[in-house]
Amino acid sequence: MKKMNNKGFAISTLIYGLAIMGIMIVTILMATMAQTRANTRNLVKSIEEDLNRFSKTETAFKPLESDIASQQYIVPASGWYKIELWGAQGAGNGGKGAYTGGIIELTEGDILYFYVGKQKSSGGGYASEVRAIGGTYTDFNSYESTIMVAAGGGSTSTASGGTLYGYNDKMNSYGGFIKSQGTNRDFSLLPISSAGNNTNGTLVGFDKNYAVSNATNPAVGVTVPSPVGTNGGGDGYFPSNNASTGGTSFIAGYAGSYGIKKGKTTTNAKVDYHEHTYNEEETVGTHSYIDAISGEYYFNDGAMIPGVNVGDGYARIERVKPRTESSTELTRKNTKLNSVRYIRSCTDESAWNKIIVTIKGVSKEISNTSGRCGIADLGSIVAVDEIAIFHSNSGVDYKNDTVEVSENGSTWKYVKNIGNGTTYSETETVNGYRVSAYQYDSTASLPTKGNYIIQPVLSENKVLSASETSETNANPISLDYYKGEKRQKWTIELITDKKINPNYVPGNPSTYEYKISELARFKTLAITQDENIVGNTLSAIDKFNDKARNEPQIWKITPVGNGTYTIKTVSPEATPTANTGYIIAQTNSTVSDAYNQIIIGKNNDDTARFKLIEIDYSSN
Repeated sequence: MKKMNNKGFAISTLIYGLAIMGIMIVTILMATMAQTRANTRNLVKSIEEDLNRFSKTETAFKPLESDIASQQYIVPASGWYKIELWGAQGAGNGGKGAYTGGIIELTEGDILYFYVGKQKSSGGGYASEVRAIGGTYTDFNSYESTIMVAAGGGSTSTASGGTLYGYNDKMNSYGGFIKSQGTNRDFSLLPISSAGNNTNGTLVGFDKNYAVSNATNPAVGVTVPSPVGTNGGGDGYFPSNNASTGGTSFIAGYAGSYGIKKGKTTTNAKVDYHEHTYNEEETVGTHSYIDAISGEYYFNDGAMIPGVNVGDGYARIERVKPRTESSTELTRKNTKLNSVRYIRSCTDESAWNKIIVTIKGVSKEISNTSGRCGIADLGSIVAVDEIAIFHSNSGVDYKNDTVEVSENGSTWKYVKNIGNGTTYSETETVNGYRVSAYQYDSTASLPTKGNYIIQPVLSENKVLSASETSETNANPISLDYYKGEKRQKWTIELITDKKINPNYVPGNPSTYEYKISELARFKTLAITQDENIVGNTLSAIDKFNDKARNEPQIWKITPVGNGTYTIKTVSPEATPTANTGYIIAQTNSTVSDAYNQIIIGKNNDDTARFKLIEIDYSSN
């Protein structure tokens, strides 16, 4: 073997050293590249999340696993958003949670905090809430910034999550409730307690553990309860501590939900809270207004529905109209409310109670009596957002109930007329009868096309619903609790094609015919079998036949005049006097599965009527 000399050893050492250094450099480069790729992936993911957040127009929230904690929502773009909440059901087979919804204008970068209620293992269900300030569920500052609440149900099956009242079954208001005290006052909602009606008091703007006193009997204190594991009542803006009652719901800007300081200008409306304090030593109560931390947050076209949700609560926010240079206002559909000074509400039963008007989030109650009518004078001509009429009793069908508006007190326009073929409108709930500037004029014909919720007059929390899945497409159309699903939303479109509607004459409503399609799968409402058989069911199996006239898919929709509509097949009846072609809710069945079916028939004029609630707010 040849021995390596010193020169060869040095060369070998240098070569090995360079090789090791090269390996180290390559290793470092690879590690750096890997870290760079990781950072790049994280950056791409972050950008993707931001792009998704800013491009997504709808976001849904479910309860968190650990507790009721806030879930942050950053407004991606300025515009008008629809917020919907569903409260949680009471434990086990407890009362169903309530629904609340409304349209609110938000600015890019605004932050809202969603608190989604859970169904507990015992006791009443938690409410679902939206607030302008985050924090724990019971944090005072966070709670004071609440802008919407959907109440939870109580622990008994009949204890529905409530609306302005905590509900027990239907229309029986026990537990917490929200009502106006006195006349000619804005809805400051002073707390009261009365042994005669089993109530726990009223609430607006108070912390859930805040002790308040009766305005007329200050020696009686009312402690606002906060549902816990052993509390059977439903949670809400005002919670109930009674197992047979759900909590109350709340919407800022919804007539009856909160107090607004008098003298506020309509251009700078704020949600204000009425604060009541009581000095026990001097037995003196004081009242004052405080600005809500939430600032200028209020909703238009609000809705409250009791007892609709099973299981956990949930929430949804969706942009319904972007704000642009050419679109700076939410579209007002009912132009009769654009110029109003006087409002008149009349009924045969002389049972009117109060008229509440909302203008840019400001509530005004200005009423006086004139025979069987109540009249409100707003003092000047203004654009009204909503009119709410409250009669003396809820749960009553008032006869010949009308609502009119006027600029001068002499020329009046009906926004709710006496019905054709019936003297009744829908049963009045504790939310009163409402006319919104953001819903179409229900005394006139339908628009040519729009998306609607179709609700039978005889039901306050169920709506027309198509099949849940494609596999059950052939199932009959039924009534179901309002869940906000696409199968419960219907497109109503005027048929102008002469080969399908040969008698169509523009501007002549008597010739109008419509197709009605559910939004989930765009299947068309149609008669299932022989249209001449009384009691036949309906389904949405096929898409609309736009090639030829198919009578079982075509409908006549007629305004009754009092805010309700009839929907009738165009197919010929068995005999001219049969009068069986109307869609009705099958309310006379003794079989529970059939009780909520929608069928063809006509028991009487009242069962054949529906309310059509428009859900379009933009053409963009």
